[in-house]
Amino acid sequence: MTRNWIPVKGAQGRHSRQAHADMPEGTFEREVSKEGFFGPAAFFHHKHPPTGWSNFEGPLRPRAFNLTALNEAASSPWAATKVLANAHLELRFWKLAAPMPALARDADGDLLLFVHEGAGDLFCDYGRIAFEAGDYIYLPRGTMWRLAPHAGASLLTIEATG
Repeated sequence: MTRNWIPVKGAQGRHSRQAHADMPEGTFEREVSKEGFFGPAAFFHHKHPPTGWSNFEGPLRPRAFNLTALNEAASSPWAATKVLANAHLELRFWKLAAPMPALARDADGDLLLFVHEGAGDLFCDYGRIAFEAGDYIYLPRGTMWRLAPHAGASLLTIEATG
């Protein structure tokens, strides 16, 4: 598959004319891209390392979660392990080893599923939709649905309520 990227060129402030080369003294480079190391990217130069934190105070400090340690497979997204939650959102990590035995419907809010690994089929009010790793599945409030993974799947579920 050939990709024809739209050329976007622009630079402001102190910058290098070439990526990863001739960096202005005392700057730190950060690369942002939608395609990993392929395709177009934006390069940001910072005076201080963007990830060189030395101290955090308050509730917004960064956290790391080892979700690979969650090994149980639940047949329902609401039985999946809750990772984070507040009054407006629930984030769960769900391992689905077999097809869901019944339909599900969320009357409280919209669902967004991110497929970490695996592939399968989504059966819902809108028909059958195939999914694979890297896909997002958006299910509006009130949609009846069920997932049938081909050989197991790991999903991150986000329920937005209110």
